[in-house]
Amino acid sequence: MKTICLLSIWQTLLTGSLCRALSLPNDNNIDFTSSSRRTSLQRILLNALAPISIIPPPANAATDEGISAVTDSSIGKSVRKSAIQGARVLDSLDEKWERFSDSLRDENKCDENTGRRLYDNGFRKDGTRVGNPVLGALCNPDPLLPLDVGLGDRILDLALQCAVDSSGNGSKSNDRLQQLVQETENLVRPSFERTARKEGDAESSQDKRNRVLYNLAVYSKLRAISTYLENTNMIRNFQVAWGQKLTSQFAPNNTNRKNYVSPFSEMKDEFEDYDYDKNVLLDALGVLQVTLEKLKSAGIIGHFEISIPYDDYGSVVTIAIDDYVPIGAEILLSEQKYSIGGIAQALVRSILNQYFDYGIDTFYIDPSTTKQSEYNPTQLLLSVNNLRKK
Repeated sequence: MKTICLLSIWQTLLTGSLCRALSLPNDNNIDFTSSSRRTSLQRILLNALAPISIIPPPANAATDEGISAVTDSSIGKSVRKSAIQGARVLDSLDEKWERFSDSLRDENKCDENTGRRLYDNGFRKDGTRVGNPVLGALCNPDPLLPLDVGLGDRILDLALQCAVDSSGNGSKSNDRLQQLVQETENLVRPSFERTARKEGDAESSQDKRNRVLYNLAVYSKLRAISTYLENTNMIRNFQVAWGQKLTSQFAPNNTNRKNYVSPFSEMKDEFEDYDYDKNVLLDALGVLQVTLEKLKSAGIIGHFEISIPYDDYGSVVTIAIDDYVPIGAEILLSEQKYSIGGIAQALVRSILNQYFDYGIDTFYIDPSTTKQSEYNPTQLLLSVNNLRKK
């Protein structure tokens, strides 16, 4: 079970430490921290502002036969009662801490570097801070641009092409992949279309409907690719190849470290303890910066920041992406145990794979609140950790 951290995981950008709340680690062993968070995920995915409608996961093949003798016994009832009471106590403490942590937000205070709201723990009598201020939502939101449907479809077409190339089975293999995509779309399309209709008929809602249908496309294609490639190594190779296709199309050949913009000024000890060529990393982040700018201009992502937390001495890079349009599809895939990352994960793997060994943790965050009842993740945070020379 991951450690629950009720303050924003954006603390990473100041301290480099990560609370594993709603994290999806690189080994894809999904383990959400509580049933209330799982329920809230399902609720927000059904919400009109969320990209998609939740699809029930595949039914468990196990049955209850032979279990009732245990669960109906006195010890079974006792254990069940204790577990329920314990869960109620934890939920009560959880909610109280949420209210406290949300009360720390200073609506008039912004971080100078990132322009985000601060959760401020205050000061001791001697004038020193009680912990580090933690960053939340943008003080002046950066509006998400209308979705470029053509470019979005092009990105997914490249994914299908890379999946076939990764399989090594040629045109016959392509037919099989297209069949899987169609079968998946036929299965889930009615649910997505119901969500799209909820956006209404107003012209201003067309872009919202486009985003819902784009999540349908992302979900269908990535689920089909995950089934088609079958094993983790092939999926990893696919992600790298897909990311390389995207960077080659969206970042010019002369893109380098000059294109990388950090929200923080470089600290003296930022790269104190590392075994790789710093300029190689900065060149790679420049390529990522330019590619993400292209996705932002296409309305696929909103505001983003790439940073190197100074007190991790070059071993950690964080990529935070607000208004990440495919977030609903990716959460659903993760909930259903499909071990495949989305567009952002593919980009990060592609720029690092040649020169670095690393791990990636994925977080889906609501930067505006810590309240589980209002939880509506819109931000994708990728933490590249244990970065070292290959």
